[in-house]
Amino acid sequence: MRFVQSVILLLTVALIALGADTRPNENSSARKPLSPSLTETSASDGPQAMTLIFLPQPQEIELALSAGPEHLRLDATVYVFGKKGYEKIRSGKNGFTCMVNRDGNQIGDNDLKPTCWDAEGSATILPVMLRVGEMLAQGKTADEIKQDVDRGFSEGRFLSPRKTGIAYMLRGDVQYDRKSMAISKTLFPPHYMIYAPGVTNADIGINMDAYKKHPSLPLVYAGYSGGARTAYIIVMAAEDKGHSH
Repeated sequence: MRFVQSVILLLTVALIALGADTRPNENSSARKPLSPSLTETSASDGPQAMTLIFLPQPQEIELALSAGPEHLRLDATVYVFGKKGYEKIRSGKNGFTCMVNRDGNQIGDNDLKPTCWDAEGSATILPVMLRVGEMLAQGKTADEIKQDVDRGFSEGRFLSPRKTGIAYMLRGDVQYDRKSMAISKTLFPPHYMIYAPGVTNADIGINMDAYKKHPSLPLVYAGYSGGARTAYIIVMAAEDKGHSH
């Protein structure tokens, strides 16, 4: 009887300890209050419904460039998504690359993530996203894409950022309505992403309680293809009335 009571006591303590862990999950859960489509699944999840989203090229270019600050747009490299994946339609001069990222569509989130990477992100993270786009166009499953990306890092085809840098997402994550051919809503607000491979929320002192009270706090997100190898510290962008999309 004492043995049974001891086991019950140990299980109770363990359950309480598990419930007390309030650290946000870098892959997903901490973004759930603001963007369910980004947080309910991660890049490592199994195959789900996937619908490719094609925009008219002028609209895709405009949306891609809207991710960056106005002073960087004119000289940035631009990619657009087509039947074979991403295609470079303009070579830039300032080291920045802008495109409408679709990483995550393979798990059914069906949103668009306009992003402008600096030179370091263009050399490291962008090749991963281009490969994801190519495989999306080929109709590959989420598992196939994940395995290919993992293999790419193992073989040295892909690299994590080697120094601090920034990716701009000043348009936020958006949902596109095919019928009206327009952005129907913003799923996650405008933000900056600082390269932080291998960093966790615990490393920057963030837990779920603090994030729920203050959602403007920085947050580690590792939900893109590549996981922790392509992780970012997300910093919300303050409203700038002088900035236009």
